[in-house]
Amino acid sequence: MSRQVTLINPPQTQLLLPRAYIPLGLGSLAAVLEESSIDVEILNLADCADIDRVEIPRSEWYGISCVSATLQSTKKLVSRLIEHGKTVVGGVHPSVLPEETYSEVNPDVVMTGEAEHLFRDLVSEKAESEPIMHAGLIQDLDSLPFPARHLFDRRDVVDYTGIHGQDKGVPATSVITSRGCPFSCAFCTKGHPMFNWYRYRNADLVYDELAFLKEEYGVKHVRFVDDEFTLHKQRTAELMRKMADLDLSFVCITRADTLDSTLLSLMEKGGCTEVHIGVETGSDRLLGLMNKQTTSKILLKGVHMIKDAGIRVKTYLMVNYPGETEEDRRLTVEWMKKAKPDKFTLSNFTPLPGSATAAYIKQKGDGWFYPDEDKAFIEYRDKLREASRC
Repeated sequence: MSRQVTLINPPQTQLLLPRAYIPLGLGSLAAVLEESSIDVEILNLADCADIDRVEIPRSEWYGISCVSATLQSTKKLVSRLIEHGKTVVGGVHPSVLPEETYSEVNPDVVMTGEAEHLFRDLVSEKAESEPIMHAGLIQDLDSLPFPARHLFDRRDVVDYTGIHGQDKGVPATSVITSRGCPFSCAFCTKGHPMFNWYRYRNADLVYDELAFLKEEYGVKHVRFVDDEFTLHKQRTAELMRKMADLDLSFVCITRADTLDSTLLSLMEKGGCTEVHIGVETGSDRLLGLMNKQTTSKILLKGVHMIKDAGIRVKTYLMVNYPGETEEDRRLTVEWMKKAKPDKFTLSNFTPLPGSATAAYIKQKGDGWFYPDEDKAFIEYRDKLREASRC
């Protein structure tokens, strides 16, 4: 029996545990389709090593979520699906490079933005199909239903590996409570105009979703995957007061300059065990080149505030950013000696499509991509590790 819609999450085998990250965007899309009584299923191929051997269900429409890392696998999927039904490719990569995606991948439709409503209208023939369709952004996130987690295998919803910051064996999942980021870091796709309008969900609705996850799936730990979890302090504080009685632990990512001691105290009482901060570098000069709109001093103060609240800190650092010098790296090592985060991750700079830096590199014609773990990378990571222990 042919379904009306099949939504597909392409392979992401470059991730350590691909199926630990439930594709919430597809879950939201499916929930909106179900509200309109549209027959839908989700095919999660995150850990699929060979998509040529996957049995594709018959459908009238296929919706594929595409990020830059899955562009080639998306292209393969579209070439297979062309004989089955109509293909729509959406997600971050096509949102920032729609014409290029349409030309390279060759689907029936490339859809940009937050596609829940426009995709529903296309499938139900309320919108006419065009090669490139612009969905825009959804203003009222509270109008959206909870993601259709029941369409996933349970292993896609609940993770026990510890990758979400929980102890190994503790049931955990991810939740998103806002969309967009108003900052414009030069290395980040979220600096693109398509993504820089920040909107957040009502604290009551978030609490209801968390309570549902605890009751229905036995979840005891949550990873909030918002770009900036504490950006709206009043909403965050309200949610923390509600979560204090929920007996859930959680981790989140945010900016150091959106925190204060009062909010962190509420977060600790609400179950926060770990906060992740995008530091990138301890060099103010390089922070300026990155357009981080902060300073090493503010970042250091934020890390200390988090630790003083009894919450662990994880910092994200970057190396090989265009224009970085040995002095910038030295300053980062010195910053780590002062900050002493509980954890850190070092990543090589990659020119993400849609970011200001990628546009600059394309114009300049330089190849700024670096291998993940060459000798210099490992030596620098070891210096940072030693500095954080000093």
